[in-house]
Amino acid sequence: MAILHSEDKSIKSRFEIKISKDEIKNKPSFSWALYELILKSGEKEIIYKKDPQDNGAGDYVLSLMPVNEVSNLSKAIKQFLENKESNLYSFEPLEPSFELIFERSHKGYSFTCWVDAGNVISDHYTWDGFGVRFFTTDENILSFADQLEKESKELLTHA
Repeated sequence: MAILHSEDKSIKSRFEIKISKDEIKNKPSFSWALYELILKSGEKEIIYKKDPQDNGAGDYVLSLMPVNEVSNLSKAIKQFLENKESNLYSFEPLEPSFELIFERSHKGYSFTCWVDAGNVISDHYTWDGFGVRFFTTDENILSFADQLEKESKELLTHA
């Protein structure tokens, strides 16, 4: 799991991606990995995950092959941190269900995650539903990117 923490110590917020390795074990071929999103701010927490009753609809998936979105996201975040010319980095998966936005501000970084209102379980794209926004540090972002890269390597060893 990869967790991005806010810089606020009194009202703690976090964004978490938990990728399921069990879903890809012992499969002869794989191209997608299921994940859960966890948004937390203070005492409030929202979890987005596949409903076990849904067969095919409602999957929260990231591409692993031919494009490894987990590894690409990690690398792109690190490039954003290194490239001081860029003030914004945005990511949306190939199977769109959420958007991550990192924005450089005068005192650090703003992070936003918008979860789409319904396109994971409907047949069309929708606008944003719920989200979380908080300020964070480059150390927290780098730690998140490193955790994503570790997840990516572990996913490929489970295949």
